[in-house]
Parts: sequence; structure tokens; C-alpha cells
Amino acid sequence: LSKWSPFHGALYAVVESAAKIVALGGDYRKTRLTLQEYFEKLGSNPKKWGKPVGALLGAFYAQVMLEIPAIGGKDSMSGTFKDLNVPPTLVSFAVNTVDADRIVSQEFKKSGSKVVVIKAERDDKELPDFCELKRNFEKVHELIEREVVLSSTAVRYGGIAASISRMCFGNKIGFKFDVSFDRRKLFTADYGSIILEVGSEQDLAELMSGVDYEIIGMTQQQQLIEIGEIAIELEAALTAWSQPLERIFPVRTEDNSDKLQNIYYDKRNVKKF
Repeated sequence: LSKWSPFHGALYAVVESAAKIVALGGDYRKTRLTLQEYFEKLGSNPKKWGKPVGALLGAFYAQVMLEIPAIGGKDSMSGTFKDLNVPPTLVSFAVNTVDADRIVSQEFKKSGSKVVVIKAERDDKELPDFCELKRNFEKVHELIEREVVLSSTAVRYGGIAASISRMCFGNKIGFKFDVSFDRRKLFTADYGSIILEVGSEQDLAELMSGVDYEIIGMTQQQQLIEIGEIAIELEAALTAWSQPLERIFPVRTEDNSDKLQNIYYDKRNVKKF
């Protein structure tokens, strides 16, 4: 995205970081940002200079529209090694404070729940409708404050497919997509969209009044992710998801319990300075 348009890449970095805050239970209006940028050596090439300028404008535009400021940041213009350049990159970190009792985590909490996505629509320039986006963020915050949201997550790279998978992994709760769900939407990186799990007893029309939402499906006791005729075992999906970094950050290591030793020190031998 950032290689195609540094403006859009930076804008959606801000949108994504704000959406993550909202999904956790924070009020986006109280969010503050700090930005980190990585770009190639610019020299005197005007096209190269256009990349950080475009990213700056994209991030600034998102801040103006959401009315949240960046209070700090750091830039790096040395991402070049011989003929290799880093892609134009702006990373947005969002911070906020909220009562711990109001925090909502992303893993599904029980089977039989309804799962919906509150969608962030884009215009013909691939920009979000910020008026609608703010209304969505406010609705999610309101529902979390009412304690009707069991779990939630922001849709990002990997789309709904990745988001639903992560929500299933936490408590090994399965999921069945609704028959009406368009599977072509599975892998779209809909930055700004938020997925919510609510109880089966909830009236969705009442809960979601004023926002554009879509029913994705329901959680289930079977440890499967099902869509149409396709069924994927959670354990197999979790293995495939964690495998790429397993050699670098292993989930489990060999048993070294027999090698453990008690380490202690004698206070009498500690030197005083």
C-alpha cells in the first residue's frame, strides 16, 4: 500500500492504530499518537523527496479528520544499502488510558455468539469516509461501555480471514461464516473496520442502530472455521499461522528443567560503595 501511495499508507497507519485503541475499549477522541518513519536516502532526487512529503500529508490529513494529534516521533532517511531501498514507511503508535474493567480482548469468549463487522467504507479515491468512521468508533466505544461486547478486533492486513482466525485461536472456539457472507471479502485489508462478538440474546438492530454493519457468522463449539463447504481445523490453522517464525521465536522449547539451579548470594559478601 505504501509503495503504491505513501499518502494512503501513512493515512491508514493512523486509522489502523486508532481502530486498535477503539477495539480495546478506548475513546479515539482521547488518543495521542507518535510516529516513526523509514525512507531511503533522498539525495537531490525530487521524486524521492515526494515520498516522505506524501506520507507526511497523509498522516496529517488523518489526524486533522480524526482530530487527534501526534505528540512526538522520529524519522530515518538512511534506509538504503547499495541498490536496496526500504519501502516508504510510516508507523503510527497510538496510546490512551481506560479503566482496566472496560478493556475488551480479541479472543472469542463463548460458542453461540453473534459476530458482526462494522465497516469502514472507502470512496473512489480509496479514502475512508471520516464522518462515518468517527460515528463507527463512537458506536463501538458506546457498546463496550454498555458491556455488551464480548470480544473485538480491528481488521487490518490479512482482512476478516486473519482477524477471525486470531479470535478463534485464543480460547480454541470455532466459527461458522454466515451463508450470506461474500467470501471475496475475506482477505481485503479493510483498515478502520472493527469486528465485534455479542451474545446470542442481543438485538442487533437495536445495538447497531446508526452504523453500517454486516453479520459475519456465529461462534461454535466445534473447533473448526467453516465457510460454505470448506472446514479448517483450528489446530491446523494455528500451526500454519505460527510456523513461519517458529525457528526464530519458538512457542515451545526443549525441557531443561533438569538443568535448573538455585542461584543465591550471601549478603555478607556484598561490597558496599
